[in-house]
Amino acid sequence: MKALIKDVKFNKEYESKFGTLYSLKVWYDDKMGFYSSKKKDQNKFIKGKEAEFTEETRQTSQGEMLIIKPVTQNRNSNFGRALKREQSKYSGFALAYAKDLVVAGKIEAKQMFPTADKMFTWMFEKDKSIEA
Repeated sequence: MKALIKDVKFNKEYESKFGTLYSLKVWYDDKMGFYSSKKKDQNKFIKGKEAEFTEETRQTSQGEMLIIKPVTQNRNSNFGRALKREQSKYSGFALAYAKDLVVAGKIEAKQMFPTADKMFTWMFEKDKSIEA
């Protein structure tokens, strides 16, 4: 959802499994939500500016609490980074395999790079088919 931020006030500092977090009270529309930030001077919710975020209701010992989180885009998960790192190795593997074919006498030296290109493309396409 999008809303105009009416006010933002620091609430408290606390420790979590992610390190020190800062709790902020954020007022928008006719609601007040809590936002946890890694920085005390956060830049996601600024008074007088519009922000896009999601709302989540949590049960606490004091009752229900509205938690807001900014919408984030284009974040790479660890899986995505690991996949890209793995795929970057394909060029090295493909060239090594093509060189092995030259040494074994299966292809000529001038065919090494086009063969490595074909192997690289095949490995990359296979990986994409597994993802889907």
